[in-house]
Amino acid sequence: MDDHISQGRNPVSIAPYTSPLTPHVSVQLVNLVPLLFSCAALILAFVGLFEWDVPLTRFIRSLNDFHMDHLANPWLAQLSDIGDRLGKGESLVILSLALLAVGYGLKHPLWKDAGWQSLISHGLAALSANILKHVIGRPRPKFMHAGNIEFSPVSGSGWDSFPSGHAAAAFAVATVLATKFPRAKWPILVMAAVIAASRIIRGSHYLTDVAGGAALGCIMGMIAVHPWREWYGSVGVAVCRMTPFFVATLALVWTIVHLPTESWPFQQLLWSGLVLTLVGLAGHVLWTVQSSWCPGWLSGALARGLVGLGLGMTAGSLFVTAAVFLVCVAHWLDERPRQTENGAEGHVGARAVMVEGLFVAAMLLVLGASYALKGIVPM
Repeated sequence: MDDHISQGRNPVSIAPYTSPLTPHVSVQLVNLVPLLFSCAALILAFVGLFEWDVPLTRFIRSLNDFHMDHLANPWLAQLSDIGDRLGKGESLVILSLALLAVGYGLKHPLWKDAGWQSLISHGLAALSANILKHVIGRPRPKFMHAGNIEFSPVSGSGWDSFPSGHAAAAFAVATVLATKFPRAKWPILVMAAVIAASRIIRGSHYLTDVAGGAALGCIMGMIAVHPWREWYGSVGVAVCRMTPFFVATLALVWTIVHLPTESWPFQQLLWSGLVLTLVGLAGHVLWTVQSSWCPGWLSGALARGLVGLGLGMTAGSLFVTAAVFLVCVAHWLDERPRQTENGAEGHVGARAVMVEGLFVAAMLLVLGASYALKGIVPM
């Protein structure tokens, strides 16, 4: 089995963090600094999301039909039921077994590796999640009455809310499959997000329970899909890749629960974010088409960082802006060595122009949504 598992691993897509006593100190720092910025942003994201655990739980309760003990909105009820069924352990095991059956039946190593590695990641996520659940001892939302969140380690049933086991298992398997089948990456991750969201909608978990489970699952999936001896590098890559999504979740939550105000900080962040986003998009277009107007110091990573920071500022929060800034710096530092090595390409094809157009359109759509969605959820 080990041979089958090792065949599909990505041997050196992760640069291991070397000891400070080795000659590769500069390589270590290049890898470590973006990780430190990502860790800081991830901590801020969890702190910010924790603030909304209780208000969001109360809002979800307000959507319930207490006579039927079910969500009154049929769409939310359907989403909740689908996510619950897909996220069950047996459903994920059946998926892994199906991958193994196809892999062995068609003698396709990629599918065999995906099957074995998804099983391993699922097992790692389930084991670690269950240990953390009982060590941390956070009560389920149904035990929240006065709005206080208490912790009681090793207290048995009902005190096992953090992290969400469904979210951990779903994102562990999704991380493996997204790595093995990159063309289907986004549908796979969206399905994992639906499973995770269903745990909040059902009232089974708090927001940070699901976020913690998703983070744990991503880490275990990365460990399973890469060589075991590089587990520490796998953890670092998982943190760097997942942090932007958690910070984006924080920005989204902050946007939809806060009404716009006329206060000076809010207005300054809002308009500065708009300008910075447009400047970043213009710079990204100039960099992509290799225009003579593009300054030599401008890179794609820097332009994307400006866009991301601008969008984060439109949330109107200094806290969110700080988290987004840390993510953008981490992304720029992580991409800079590769862009320096690759240099500029000589020709810009039609496909690159089309992709750039879609990128600009998507960012403008996000920019418009950040204004339109402000305060739509009354909490």
